[in-house]
Amino acid sequence: MNRNLTMRNNKETYRIAPMRFNLVLMIIASCMLFAAFVSAYIVHMPDAAAKNTWTKFDLPIQFMFSALVAVLGSLSIYLALRAAKADELVQNRLYLGLTLLLGIVFCFLQYSGWQSMHSVGLVFVNADPEDISASYVYVISFFHVLHVMGGLILLIVTLTKAFKLEVHKKELTLMRVTHTYWHFVGLLWIYLYLFLYFAR
Repeated sequence: MNRNLTMRNNKETYRIAPMRFNLVLMIIASCMLFAAFVSAYIVHMPDAAAKNTWTKFDLPIQFMFSALVAVLGSLSIYLALRAAKADELVQNRLYLGLTLLLGIVFCFLQYSGWQSMHSVGLVFVNADPEDISASYVYVISFFHVLHVMGGLILLIVTLTKAFKLEVHKKELTLMRVTHTYWHFVGLLWIYLYLFLYFAR
């Protein structure tokens, strides 16, 4: 019988851990969500611009800093995984903590960017109901922050287990999931930032 399970020591071992499989499904769903946002932006912009109901504006500088923080976060989570593989548990906890801190900084920068937009009249719902150019930026960045917050929760869980000595070279499933997810949200923001920057 062709099964997706193998038998080892009378125990069923999945060829792919359920946690990792769920992560793959979540990433696919997230990509579809942001693809819908990007597609709506692309479709709506030319028509609105032709009617002079599309406001062109510079993205807040905080969004660019967020992209730099995302790169640093990807580097720190990579170092955390490498430390776990080498059983360097202190370094693993250090880099996990650093990644967590960078994630918090990322969220703060996004919030600061929203405040900057609001201060110059770029609000979520414009006085002209047909002009929703700023609203696209708010929606896209807000939903991305929600994904980052999910990553922060995952980091906290992983860091907690690391302090309990439950993350090491023989138990890397959660660490790998955290590593993959954090790379995903980082690369996703870089893509979204570049899209919003050049699509204006």
